[in-house]
Amino acid sequence: MKKLNRILSCFMLLICAAVLLSANVFADEIKEFDKNSKCNLGILLENEDEKGTPVADADVTVYHVADVSIVNGKAHYNTTKDFSAYAKRLDGLNFQKAASGLFDFAVQNRIEGTTNYTNSKGRTQFTDLDAGVYLVAEIKGNKDYVKFKPFLAVLPYEDKGEWVFNVLAKPKFSVEGGEDSSSLRIRKVWNDDGKNRPDFVVVELLCDDEVYETIRLSDENHWQYILENIDIERKWSVREVDVPEGYVVTYSRKGFDYTICNTRKLIKTGQLRWPIPVLAGSGMVLIIAGVIIKSAGSKKKHE
Repeated sequence: MKKLNRILSCFMLLICAAVLLSANVFADEIKEFDKNSKCNLGILLENEDEKGTPVADADVTVYHVADVSIVNGKAHYNTTKDFSAYAKRLDGLNFQKAASGLFDFAVQNRIEGTTNYTNSKGRTQFTDLDAGVYLVAEIKGNKDYVKFKPFLAVLPYEDKGEWVFNVLAKPKFSVEGGEDSSSLRIRKVWNDDGKNRPDFVVVELLCDDEVYETIRLSDENHWQYILENIDIERKWSVREVDVPEGYVVTYSRKGFDYTICNTRKLIKTGQLRWPIPVLAGSGMVLIIAGVIIKSAGSKKKHE
């Protein structure tokens, strides 16, 4: 009897273990959703004051960054054609950090998004959106408030096992590139046809006219660099080391947001310089030939 009880106890323990194991296996799985269903994204902008004053007439732009698919219970985010050069997939990326880089990429490559403006209640709505990941940003801004940081919205999102297709986002305002900001950003942009562009450039970050850090910018870091928690009381500047041949460099700054632009030099038209040395050389040859002929003629006369 005791042996039977032990067997039954072991059997019950095995069943409990199997149940717990299956719960852990399927806990992280995501069920499929209807891909034909459309999504709505609402944006609410309010000042971070005691009253929560709504921000009206603010421009809000959304970009379709990636498509979402569910494979074996896992969500995968494959970037759209416009953003495929930034990354093939967003899987595994920190969305908060990726939003800033994606926005810079969109601006540099002049990718067009869909823009709406907030109403008197600080609200705007984007309707009939396909499922996917959307970059939300404010481009123009307003002198009366600071722009909110770009962020990514996943449509739809799962909440307690159910898909939510109507999403309301309330982005936080922040000082981005303003004088009170404690982060410094360096961006490299190119004004050329994209051909024969160097693989990287080297930039020096200077603090109080002394080299603070040497930075290598390339496609790998999306031609940008961010330094957090700087001392805003000190003097900061940037300079490019060894500007690529055939380019002219210009610098612009907004707060602690530095942009370094390399512009391809234009080839001057209407004036050909290559014939000058050729004609000069030909002239010398003719002069020498003339002297030789004249000398030969003089000799014949004396003979």
